[in-house]
Amino acid sequence: MDNSHQIDNMVWDVDDREIINIGGSLSKLTFENQLEKAFKGEGADFPKEIAYTAGMDHWNKIADSSYQTTDELEIIERTASDIVSAMPSGTTIIDMGAANSAKYEAYVRAFLEQGKTCTYAALDLLGVSLLDQLDRAKEKFPEVTCVGLWGTFEDGDDFFPQIPGSRLFLSLGSIFLNGPDSVCADRCNAFVKNLRPDDRLIIGQDGPRGADSAMSHASYQTEAYDAFFTRYLRGIQEHAGISADPKKAWTVTSKMDHSMHYFEVIAQEPLKCTKFGNFVVEDGTAYKMFPSWKRGERECHEIAEAHGLDIVTLGKAANSGMRQYIIKKHEDRVEV
Repeated sequence: MDNSHQIDNMVWDVDDREIINIGGSLSKLTFENQLEKAFKGEGADFPKEIAYTAGMDHWNKIADSSYQTTDELEIIERTASDIVSAMPSGTTIIDMGAANSAKYEAYVRAFLEQGKTCTYAALDLLGVSLLDQLDRAKEKFPEVTCVGLWGTFEDGDDFFPQIPGSRLFLSLGSIFLNGPDSVCADRCNAFVKNLRPDDRLIIGQDGPRGADSAMSHASYQTEAYDAFFTRYLRGIQEHAGISADPKKAWTVTSKMDHSMHYFEVIAQEPLKCTKFGNFVVEDGTAYKMFPSWKRGERECHEIAEAHGLDIVTLGKAANSGMRQYIIKKHEDRVEV
């Protein structure tokens, strides 16, 4: 992996299959500080980033079989051609949080079918995952230049101005608006700055439905989720210096609080964090892990519009609350 690029002097001059370090090498320090605050109850969430380095293979299996994934793919297949028809040849597709997702493929196919060129840029925090994703992309689309952006979404915000021409940003899988209101506001404000007149941002967002609550809880009671959480908890224990069997040290329960879903994780024994000043997590201490918000169509529109973005609903899944939206700057009306 080429880590020679520096954030302050980057230019969009990359080779096919190149991985650009836009901040990924610095992420470990950030999430370890966040993890200590989470254990101590100092207002921080447990960092999802550790899931990318501990248990990513398990998470990919979960995502591949999720109703959110299949429902969103159905919307993408229906709408990708129309989206691409409004984009010029030479557009860069920026797949934010790419992991092993195949959701971008419909957009690449649409560019090629319409006789247009495009570049695929996968953004992810895990460098190994990026390499694998680019290999898969090149196997499917050998004629398309594929680039990896190694870093966080915030690193991407700093780097995106370096990418010339029109950009089609993909934030799929209920990522962009699934955080608390303050996080949604931050993401919207960032994209008010990121988006150029010819750019488009496609987001997926699951919305609340009565049936979805039962569906969600059931989807978490699987061997795949058990394996993922065991590996994730082992990962945070390693970062904190906790010596314990994660399957015995914690219980994990799926919970809903109105439109917020989270996992309640409860310590089953005293756990000493030797890397965090020997702080002890007492038996019975409960944490909320991976909180995420389901937001309906009206709320998604209100949030985007309140922060200077135009938003249009692209489609809704027939069997769940999953929707897709297209977003651009307010000064230019969205046309699909």
